[in-house]
Amino acid sequence: MKINEIIKAVRWCIDEEAVNVANLVNASAYDFDGGKTDTGLMNHIIVSKIGDALRWVCLYAPAELLTGTDTGGSDTGIVYEGSITPSSSVNDNQAGVIDGAPSSVASNRFVLPANFIKLIRVRGNTWHRAVSGKTLIAEDSDDYLKLHDPTSAYATADRPQAALIEKARKELECWPSAEKFEFTCIVSPLTVVADPSNENETVAIPPLAKTSFIYYLAYLLLSAYNDARATNMLAIAKMNLGRTEG
Repeated sequence: MKINEIIKAVRWCIDEEAVNVANLVNASAYDFDGGKTDTGLMNHIIVSKIGDALRWVCLYAPAELLTGTDTGGSDTGIVYEGSITPSSSVNDNQAGVIDGAPSSVASNRFVLPANFIKLIRVRGNTWHRAVSGKTLIAEDSDDYLKLHDPTSAYATADRPQAALIEKARKELECWPSAEKFEFTCIVSPLTVVADPSNENETVAIPPLAKTSFIYYLAYLLLSAYNDARATNMLAIAKMNLGRTEG
């Protein structure tokens, strides 16, 4: 969506003519005037919160709502698919095996992309099924302890396990080991608005999550003005994600 389209959509959500602080006559008047008037101030608030709103959508939206390209045809880059082998090196934009991790151990551990938000799925090439991000086990759980206990049932190709290791840069430990892993995850989108004064600059928004994105932006905007209607905007944003919490 172009920045001017985002601003117009947010203003229409809140029926901005009723917002006294804006003192606007035309809801389609979205000039950028350096914040010298209420019009410019509202525009700058909206633009400054675009990244926050998109990250919220990425964090809470089901994966199926984050696929696809923006209405302008731009790839959002939010859904990332990658593969990794025990020899993969570590870098910022992709996953890589931790230095010194042997390929013959019962499990493989690798770091996730630096901009990782949440896992959708992971599957080893010898596994009979994938592990969903919804079934990841915690490092401090009893299930994780059992994986290291020789008297307990080990993870197998029929019942693989994966644990998310909470570090400054997230790691994923997969059981049993495999020669190659493929994974799909949600990563933080590139949402830097290079030139806020350029109303034609485009921000790639997942089309199925656009409504929630706009209403969450409206929530952030009304919160900035301490407007009581902010609660309703947040409720609508959640509802369009199929959520009641978060």
